Amino acid sequence: MKIIHISDIHIHPEPILGLDPVANFRRCLAHVEDNHPDADRIIITGDLAHRGLAESYAQLREMLSASSLQDERRPRLLIGNHDSREAFLAAFPEVATDANGFVQRTEETGAGTFVYLDTVDAGEHSGRYCAARRQWLDKVLAACRAASRPAWLFMHHNPTAVHVANADRIGIVDEREMKELLSAYRDTIRHMFFGHCHYTLSGSLSGIPFSAPRSTNHTCWPDFSGIAERMGYGELQPNYNVCFLDGDDVVVHSIDFLDEEKVRWLADK
Repeated sequence: MKIIHISDIHIHPEPILGLDPVANFRRCLAHVEDNHPDADRIIITGDLAHRGLAESYAQLREMLSASSLQDERRPRLLIGNHDSREAFLAAFPEVATDANGFVQRTEETGAGTFVYLDTVDAGEHSGRYCAARRQWLDKVLAACRAASRPAWLFMHHNPTAVHVANADRIGIVDEREMKELLSAYRDTIRHMFFGHCHYTLSGSLSGIPFSAPRSTNHTCWPDFSGIAERMGYGELQPNYNVCFLDGDDVVVHSIDFLDEEKVRWLADK
């Protein structure tokens, strides 16, 4: 199974840090359309809008509706800390929520169960995965285990510290409780996908592998100085990830979609 993982598109009517998020997402979307017609799923893990504005969600809906990515290939949308849960659901009422109104649901695929999580703590940049959400996820993962189906988790916030101070202070607040839950299902969770940090990441949590792409607009520089107030950014390439799920194997490629014009092809004579 081939999936496209995009994150942190930050749709906004004005530039962000001197960059145009709408233009960059259009180029990202076009690159996916042109190069990955065989993708089975396209998933955007939050920060869909920069300030949660209704006009930003309306513009995102227009862009997605005008693209060739329809039906099974229509992007699955998650929310992040820059999003408004209410404004998002008003613009995308077809997106399912759980019994408590959180924007989380499951989808059965050929690779197993895709689990889309809502880690948003309204009004805060840090994330939260409260007791009600953990109870929902516990039931989902227990059902996957009982059916011997692998689970693939998608969320916005990093579920563990990444050792970059300005990211870790806005990670998931109840990290310990979430780790305990995830650890209990390490035999069932095959991989975790998230965003939020705006730089390429990979690693594992309690033995569960994870990966994250950069933002499609303002890529950040991982700074290990320990200074939480400092964030590095600039003319750094945005990207998205192309992920191949094949039985027990997972392969993740990072695609710097604005760099393709620099590629030169060496052909055999």
